[in-house]
Amino acid sequence: MKRFCALALLLLVPAYSPAQEAKFRWQPGQVLTYRVQQVSTATESVAGKPAVTETKLELVKKWQVVAVDAAGVATLSMSLDRLRMETKSPRGDTTLFDSMAKDKSTPALVEELSKYVGSPLTVVRIDGRGQLAEVKESKFGPASRLEADLPFKFTLPAVPLVAGLAWERKYQVKLEPPQGAGETYPAVQKLTCKSVQGNVATIGVATAVTGPVENQIEQIPLLPLQPAGELVFDLAAGRLKSVKYQWSKEIPGTQGENSTYVFASTYVEELQ
Repeated sequence: MKRFCALALLLLVPAYSPAQEAKFRWQPGQVLTYRVQQVSTATESVAGKPAVTETKLELVKKWQVVAVDAAGVATLSMSLDRLRMETKSPRGDTTLFDSMAKDKSTPALVEELSKYVGSPLTVVRIDGRGQLAEVKESKFGPASRLEADLPFKFTLPAVPLVAGLAWERKYQVKLEPPQGAGETYPAVQKLTCKSVQGNVATIGVATAVTGPVENQIEQIPLLPLQPAGELVFDLAAGRLKSVKYQWSKEIPGTQGENSTYVFASTYVEELQ
């Protein structure tokens, strides 16, 4: 009897065929919850003396599929169930915001960040390949950030996924205030299918700003926007399962000779 039940369950789970085009399978009313953890350090060294700023970010974001049109383009709304951000300055000072422990948080941050938790922040339209069709609303950062850092991180190719397949996405990075004054830079996201095992595809990711940057200082805000790592995609369910990035980039001469600026970050996002 147990063997029969197990077989019946397997028959209910759709299998991915190598002949199929991989795609996001949006369903009206569907809710996708992701837990994000990111640790970033910015180290500025002058004459061998480092000044380190460390930021730890944890959040739980919830995407709800509001509607799906006849072409398979979904309207999704994103809200945060939890937000925790801790920053340590080079002087050793610490600021903290935790939506689940506001009494232990820095008062100024409670006032500033509480509004981002529990209510819709982002409304976008995304097609079956993960391409951003429209940003209808963006309260958590500028809309241009979503065009560079896609809501679901990448786009699928227009052909079936097989190991060794490579494709890329070209886009523009726009630096909005306070990071910039609206400057735009061409960038590329290069993707490679590392493996397909059953219904699971593992995809390598590398990003880079390809356009010229005038000086070292202008490169600094671009560093967090050039991650590298891998994604895991559920081909049968049509869902992003996880993202794991780890990158470190160095800029010499940010404050003259014998100076460097290094940005390093680890980023993990997992479907709950």
